[in-house]
Amino acid sequence: MKHTSSVSAGSVNPADVARILGSVITRKEALARIRTDADAYLSFSGFPKEEQEKILDFIQGNRGLPILYDSFFKKIINPETHPERLEQFLSALLEQPVRIRSVLPVEGTKLSDGGSLVIMDILTELSDGTIVDIEMQKIGYAFPGERSSCYLSDFIMRQYNRVRSERRHLFSFRDLKPVWLIVLMENSSREFHAAAPHYIHRSSLVFDSGIKIRSLEHIVYIALDTFHEIVQNVDKELDAWLTFLSSDRPADIVRLVKAYPQFAECYQDIVDFRRHPKELIGMYSEALAIMDRNTVLYMCDEQKKEIEAWKKENEARKKENEELMLQLHSAAAENERKDAALLEKDALIAALQKEIQRLNQ
Repeated sequence: MKHTSSVSAGSVNPADVARILGSVITRKEALARIRTDADAYLSFSGFPKEEQEKILDFIQGNRGLPILYDSFFKKIINPETHPERLEQFLSALLEQPVRIRSVLPVEGTKLSDGGSLVIMDILTELSDGTIVDIEMQKIGYAFPGERSSCYLSDFIMRQYNRVRSERRHLFSFRDLKPVWLIVLMENSSREFHAAAPHYIHRSSLVFDSGIKIRSLEHIVYIALDTFHEIVQNVDKELDAWLTFLSSDRPADIVRLVKAYPQFAECYQDIVDFRRHPKELIGMYSEALAIMDRNTVLYMCDEQKKEIEAWKKENEARKKENEELMLQLHSAAAENERKDAALLEKDALIAALQKEIQRLNQ
């Protein structure tokens, strides 16, 4: 169902964009800012043409930034310097007040994928001990449920080992805290497309008897591609956050700030990158490197799928051919049997004819 609001989609006023993203400059001026640092300009020159245009559009003041790239997210919504921003997002998503106690290192805490399609990943511990892992996938993984279960199981076992070691004989399973995995997908997989118009999917362990048993595993999937197809207006805080995190379009930015003026401060931090192209290019370079690696991994996965599909199709055809050959051999054997029977009948007829001739004589 589409949301309705007094602030709706429509044409964007350049003056509104300028108030949020700063005064517009020319393309020539934007290039001049990049050229002030030789290394930054060299990196910029090596970017794909499409990405160069995005950067120039941003420096000119014509669009925003892709916040969900790891480096940009941690700069704008750094839970160590701006914990209130991430707390507000999590509170809106989890529908309960959230306070962040600490940021945990991601390295070494997850099962290895042998590569990753994740372009942003941040792990936090809340004030009540709850662990929340937020990750952004450029392309949604295949088998999302199986993967999430493995990740959550790994988190829970690590927590179990740590808490049991700390509390020793005083340990109780009630000491273990919930673990949340929040997955934002820029391009979700077919399972989520089939579930449209729903774009947020929350898991919960329930029993058919209605019995209430506490579970540690919690998963939230957010299909941002479906969100942008369904939600045309910003009429609740969670819509505002999802728009802020996933869209750099001027119309969305203006619509968001008009509905929720508090986001103007976040965009002011983003505007600082226009004045510091060296830092901007460095972060973009890191983001593109992650995307390139992920694209290769994705293409390898897709190639593996195609090979597996080809193998299955080939096996099916081989089986069909074998069955056809069996049918042909069977038919040939039946024909041989019939031919032999005909020969026997011909011989019998010939013998009978000879006997009739003898008797007639």
